[in-house]
Amino acid sequence: MSLNTKNGIKIAGIELADSMLIRLGWLLPLTTVMTSMSIHAFSGNARAIPFFVSESDYPGPQSVVFTTGLAITGLVICILAYRFSLMVEEQDSKWNRISLSSGILSGLSLSVLAFASIYDALVLHIITTILVFFGGFVWGASMHKMHSNDASPDSKLRKAGLWMTGLGILVMNLSVGVYVFWKRESLSLQNPQFEILNQIQPAINIAAPAEYLLIVGLMVTLASIGRDFQRN
Repeated sequence: MSLNTKNGIKIAGIELADSMLIRLGWLLPLTTVMTSMSIHAFSGNARAIPFFVSESDYPGPQSVVFTTGLAITGLVICILAYRFSLMVEEQDSKWNRISLSSGILSGLSLSVLAFASIYDALVLHIITTILVFFGGFVWGASMHKMHSNDASPDSKLRKAGLWMTGLGILVMNLSVGVYVFWKRESLSLQNPQFEILNQIQPAINIAAPAEYLLIVGLMVTLASIGRDFQRN
C-alpha cells in the first residue's frame, strides 16, 4: 500500500485517484446515512420521528449499512487528510498541521463511532460523535483558512457549508443541554438508552434536524475543498 503516489494512492496494485477519494469522502457517508435512516424509518423500528442519525444503528440491515459505511468512510477521511496535507504549498505551516491532525482525529473517531452503538455504548458514542463533528469542523475551517484569498464559487460554497456545520453543532448541543438541565429533576438518566431517548424526545425534535444540517454542511465543505484542489 502506498499513500504517496503522484495523483492518488495504490492499494494491492490498484490505483485510486485523489478525485475518486474525494468523491468517496462525501458521497459514501451521505449515502450511508440516507440509506440506513430510510431502512430504519420504513421498517417500523424508528422510536420516533425525527430521530438522531445514530439511532439507525438498530439491529438489522440498517445497522449493517450504518456500521460498514461509516467505518470505511473513517479510513477514507484519514487518507484524504494526509493527501490534502501533501497538496498545499506550505506543508509545514501551522494550518496544515492543524488540518492534518483534525482530519485524522475526525476519521479515526468516525470509524470507532461506527461500532460504538448508541444503544449499547452511549458514553463512548457521545464522545466519538463530539470528536467527529468538532474535528470535521476544524478540518474544514483550517482547509478554508489556507484558501482564504480564494474568491471562487467553491470558496463561497465552503463558507456556506461551514456555517451550516457550525449552526448545526450549536443548535444540537444547546437544545439537548438546555432541555436536560431544565428537566433535570424529572428525568431518569439511569434507564436504558432507549428510554433516555424517549424522555428527551422534545429536545430531539430540534436537535435531530440540526444534526442533519451539520452533516450536510460537512459534506458540502468537503466537496468544495475537493473541487478547489481539482481545479488548481
